[in-house]
Amino acid sequence: DVCRALAAVHLAGFVHSDVKAQNVMRELAGRIVLMDFGTGQEVAPINVTGRTELGGTPLYMAPEVLGGQPASARSDVYSVGVLLYRLVTSEYPVEGRSVDELRTAHMQGRRRLLSERRPELPLPFIQVVERALVADPERRYSSAGALLEALERGPIPAKRFLDRLERTQREDAPPPDEWND
Repeated sequence: DVCRALAAVHLAGFVHSDVKAQNVMRELAGRIVLMDFGTGQEVAPINVTGRTELGGTPLYMAPEVLGGQPASARSDVYSVGVLLYRLVTSEYPVEGRSVDELRTAHMQGRRRLLSERRPELPLPFIQVVERALVADPERRYSSAGALLEALERGPIPAKRFLDRLERTQREDAPPPDEWND
């Protein structure tokens, strides 16, 4: 649902710029809603130094945005990758106590791979998340729609895994022994 909502935002020519767990809510009927478009924008404003002002949550920001580039559909994809990574690890793929530490961690390539943190997860899911988190925006999915398509295809669609994970969390039950069946 997050990817679908974000895909509509991207098709309209906007970016959200602050996709994070706190901006994803579930209605009583079960529908997932993407909230808080306060930092969303059509075109990133450029300040007098030629760098964009940071708007959003640094731990979810793409490296290029932390470096001063404007937010884009690809930076929103990165944020969804962080959201998915955090959902299954309770950690962030890149951590720092300040924006400067985060920038340094990104520049030094200190991203923790999902395949190393949770190798038991379905490989298609791991591959999708890791591609969403690639430092080079040109190697990420071009939009939330492309990310959604990747989550839905494959021999074991990652979406099936996410649905199972969501049910497990909602029911407050332990996770299944085998995620890949």
